[in-house]
Amino acid sequence: MSSSTSSSPKRQALAWAVLVLAVLEAFQFTFYRNRLGDYASAVVLYLTAVALCIVAGMAVRHRVWPAQLRAQPWGRGRWWPVALAAIGGIWLCVPLLKSRFAGTHPQDYSDIIPAITVYCQRLLAGEVVHQPLTENLGYFLEPGYLPATWFPFVVPELLRFDYRWMSCLSLLVGLIGYWVVVQRLQRPPVVAFGLSVLPSLLVYSILYTNGDIFAITVEPLIVGYYLLLVAGVLLPSRPLQAVALVLCLLSRFSLVFWVPLYLGLLYVGESRRWAWSLAGLGAAGVLLLYVLPVLSHDWGLFMRVQKVYTETTLGEWRHLDERGLPLHLYNGIGLTNLFYHFVPGDVLARLKLAKLVHMAALLALVGSTAFAYWRQQLPRTDYRLYAVIVLKLYLATFYALLQVPYAYLAMVSFFVSCYLVVLAVGPASAVAPSATAEAGPVS
Repeated sequence: MSSSTSSSPKRQALAWAVLVLAVLEAFQFTFYRNRLGDYASAVVLYLTAVALCIVAGMAVRHRVWPAQLRAQPWGRGRWWPVALAAIGGIWLCVPLLKSRFAGTHPQDYSDIIPAITVYCQRLLAGEVVHQPLTENLGYFLEPGYLPATWFPFVVPELLRFDYRWMSCLSLLVGLIGYWVVVQRLQRPPVVAFGLSVLPSLLVYSILYTNGDIFAITVEPLIVGYYLLLVAGVLLPSRPLQAVALVLCLLSRFSLVFWVPLYLGLLYVGESRRWAWSLAGLGAAGVLLLYVLPVLSHDWGLFMRVQKVYTETTLGEWRHLDERGLPLHLYNGIGLTNLFYHFVPGDVLARLKLAKLVHMAALLALVGSTAFAYWRQQLPRTDYRLYAVIVLKLYLATFYALLQVPYAYLAMVSFFVSCYLVVLAVGPASAVAPSATAEAGPVS
């Protein structure tokens, strides 16, 4: 496919469809949250995410992604529309962030930041970090946070500034990775500006409609990790892939089933050696930063934390609102209210079934997408584009079926949607592979 063909009416229509679906998904998460009713809202939101992934897959089918999205000299690199969008987004969001922070004291609403503060203070005092927080919080709480969730906050603890700004700094770093990808597409200025402004508008919409996500949690930190991971996949940058993968694995367990799929795609599509190397680096990161310093001193900690999660989840299923319904199950985000309402049995039995379906759905998704990729007629879709689209579908499924679908946890999925719009637009230099070419693995 020539460059002109890559901008064919069909491709343009698919790109517009991806943009519309991404905006519709974000709108359902922010301004139109839970407006379709207790059950339809979450179902329509999830189906929108599925449609977004399907259309994005159609848009990138057989499109070649350059082996490297190389940096261009400043004068010829068309940096100005990306820089303008980035500066404008920061100018738009920072005042609203300040007002949200000033009007909210995290300790009054959540134990997330108070608990992380204890972790950091223990580390700096030379104490054992991962031990119960009972004396500090006034009630029993196992140390369940993984290292990448709390360790970055040693910086604001040392420098004495608000932890929430550190969380936003991580998000900004992830957005910089996104903006680098957009700039290296070398699209016309209007297109580059439009793509660059998308995540800033999403940040503003979340701040405007649900500022507590930024004010009482540290989830922007995790979003930053995932944005960096996708940037590392698309550029591609091996050091960035390795670092971001370890950060994602050591912040949430949610990525664990997608990783083998990505390694398999990497093995088939690029390099056997790098696939094994990345697997080794990821395992080494988890071993050196979590297993040896934490679990080796208390091998029972992991299972105790899982038990506490189950007990906490059960408590949330019994935490009722004024209608007598679980507060966090009826927020328009997740599908687990279907299990709560329609499945017979006591609450614990319904919760166990929801967990089983959650696990089975993720395994089925990974297995089916791996099989679908392998069975594609040659030439296959570029493995990097496929990996990102499956990551979006995987995250949407993970958080839709999570037993307590907190809105702040689901946020990471909506930011990955911005990348799907980038994939649908594609680089200016995109050309199609020849019908006989196959991207095979190299040593």
